[in-house]
Amino acid sequence: MTDTAILHIPEQDKPLNKKQKEFNVLSETIEALDRQLADLQQAYDEMLRRIPSDLDPLVREYQGYRADIVNLWDRTYEAEHFRKAYQTKLAYLIIENAYDLIKNHDRSELKPVFNKYSATDIDVLLEEERLRESARIEDPAFLLESVYEPEPEVSFHELSEEEQQRIKAERREQRMDQRTREAQQAKTTKSVRSVYMELVKTFHPDRETDEGEKQRKTETMQRITKAYQENNLLSLLKLQMELEQIDRSGLENLNKNQLSYYNKILRQQIEELGQQKVLIQQKISAVCSLPYQHANSQVTVIAKFNTVINGLKVEIKNIKKTYKHWLVPSQLKAYLKPFQIPDQPEGELEE
Repeated sequence: MTDTAILHIPEQDKPLNKKQKEFNVLSETIEALDRQLADLQQAYDEMLRRIPSDLDPLVREYQGYRADIVNLWDRTYEAEHFRKAYQTKLAYLIIENAYDLIKNHDRSELKPVFNKYSATDIDVLLEEERLRESARIEDPAFLLESVYEPEPEVSFHELSEEEQQRIKAERREQRMDQRTREAQQAKTTKSVRSVYMELVKTFHPDRETDEGEKQRKTETMQRITKAYQENNLLSLLKLQMELEQIDRSGLENLNKNQLSYYNKILRQQIEELGQQKVLIQQKISAVCSLPYQHANSQVTVIAKFNTVINGLKVEIKNIKKTYKHWLVPSQLKAYLKPFQIPDQPEGELEE
C-alpha cells in the first residue's frame, strides 16, 4: 500500500495514554500487514506465471516415465518371467499406478492395461469418482474454490496432444482470471467500506449546487475513491481526519471517544487483513506445498517453489535410472521380492 506511516501520535510534553499507544500500535500493524500482503501476492503471481513454463513440462515428463514403467510391468507380467506371487504384486502395482495416471494425469492410453488387471472397468470407476465429486458441489466452501468448466463435445482424450495442451492452457488462464476477480472482490474490507461510505455521504458532489464547492468535493472524492480502491484504510482515516480539521500534529489531542472510534476501526481492519493473509498463504501452499503458516515472505515462497522444481528434476533422473534398472528381469524381481501389498498377509516368495 502507499502512503505508509501516515497515522502516528507523537509523544511530546507528556507520555501517551493507553488509547494513544494502542492507536500507534494498531496503525503500525496495519502498515506491516499491507506490505506483507502485497509481498505474498507478488510471490503467488510469480509462481502462477512460471507454472506453464517451469513446472508443467517437468510434471509431464515425470508422469511419462511412470507410464513407461506401468507398460514395462505389463510386458514383464505377460512374459511370465515370474511365478504367480510376483505376478500378483505386479498386477497390484499396475492397477494402482495406472489408475492415478489415467485419473489425474490424462494418460488415457493406459486404460486397456488397467482393465487387463482390474475386476472393474476403469470407466466405471471414473464415473463413480465423478459422482462422488459432484456431490461435493453442495458444500459452500467447495463452491468458493471451484471454477465451472463445461464438458467438451468431443472426449478430451480423443483430441490431439497439441489441442489438449491448448485447452489446458485456456482453462489455466480462466482459473487465474477467476482468482484475480475473487481477489479484487475480497480486497475491500468491511472497515474500509464503512469509512468510505461515511465520507461519500458527506462529500459526494452530485447534489452540490455551488460550482466552487462542487469542484472541491469532486477533487476530494477522487482522493477518497483512490484510497478505497487500494483498500487503504489508513489513507481513508487520514482523509477523514483532514476533513474534520484534525491535522497530523493534532492527533495527540483526539478525545477519548474519537480515539475509541478509530481504534475500533483499526482493530477490525487488522482482523480482516489477517483473514486475507491466511487465504493467500493457503493458495501459496496449494501451489508449492509450503505449510501455509511458513509462507511469510516472497523470498521464502519463491525459494520453496524453486526447491519443488529442482526436486522434480532429481526425481526425473531417479525414475529414468529405475526404468533402465528394471529392464533387467532379475533386478525387477529383486525389487518385488520384499514388496508387500497393503492389507495382505506377508508371505515368502519362491525363486
